[in-house]
Amino acid sequence: MKTLLRDCDAELAAWVRSKFQYSIGGYDMAVGILDDGALVGCFMFHAYNGHDVELSYFGPNTMDLGITRKIARIAVDELGVSRITVRTARNNKIIKRGIKKLGFEFEGIRKHGYGEYDAIMYGLYGHNLMRMAGKVMQ
Repeated sequence: MKTLLRDCDAELAAWVRSKFQYSIGGYDMAVGILDDGALVGCFMFHAYNGHDVELSYFGPNTMDLGITRKIARIAVDELGVSRITVRTARNNKIIKRGIKKLGFEFEGIRKHGYGEYDAIMYGLYGHNLMRMAGKVMQ
């Protein structure tokens, strides 16, 4: 059973750096994903501006609908955002296929968003975000 690990942002950021050789500077919140007590994934909120937050997810083959709902609930309830922005490498076929099923909408291409690779941008907002977070939109 997957559970969330909270209030250890620095340790989770260090785990992401060591396991994925990736560093997010200036993140706003990190939340770990535990599966039977083992750390298997982490999502990090960054570039928060009061209305929008970017989301980065680390943990191949660990994302599921339950985790996505928890991410949305944290973004809405704790950060108070009205949208979540996600980007992925243009060649990441698994994420590109699955992200639309979760309600994210394609928003464009960020040329050289990952060095020599382009990034694809997606947004989750409005009714889709509220539905994912288990909320009713007013």
